[in-house]
Amino acid sequence: MRAKDSFGDDQMLYLTEGNMKTTFLKCRGNAWLGGLAVILLALPVLSASSSGGQDAAKKYEKYLGQYEFNLSSMGGGTRVFEFYVKDGAFWIEYGFTSPGELKPTEGVADQFSFTDPDDGLTTLTFQKDAAGEYTEVRLVCESINFDIVGTKVK
Repeated sequence: MRAKDSFGDDQMLYLTEGNMKTTFLKCRGNAWLGGLAVILLALPVLSASSSGGQDAAKKYEKYLGQYEFNLSSMGGGTRVFEFYVKDGAFWIEYGFTSPGELKPTEGVADQFSFTDPDDGLTTLTFQKDAAGEYTEVRLVCESINFDIVGTKVK
């Protein structure tokens, strides 16, 4: 039997029943070890993504919930926006072009932003009440001259 070696040169292989079994077992063993290596390498990623979701839920829990916004100044009625964690990220469901993934504003506590495909950069700042609970969120979108505060309802 002819085969190419690692340099691409033809090599003559002499197979006997004994070394065929050995070669087969070595190949199966290498495949098994390769599969095990892939699984072991994937474990940190899998555990990080599942714990990442839990970490994100804990990190953002003080902001999570529904906030009611009165949009009558823009010709609309009352609207409820929801803040939640999904797949390890912080999101806003706001019913326009949504949802939007919120990213923390570097160096500013309790402030996040996202880019709306139609209106551009939108900044949200969560605000505490006198008791220290997050009960309001200020939403600003300068491109449409929008600056409004929503109140937590749930």
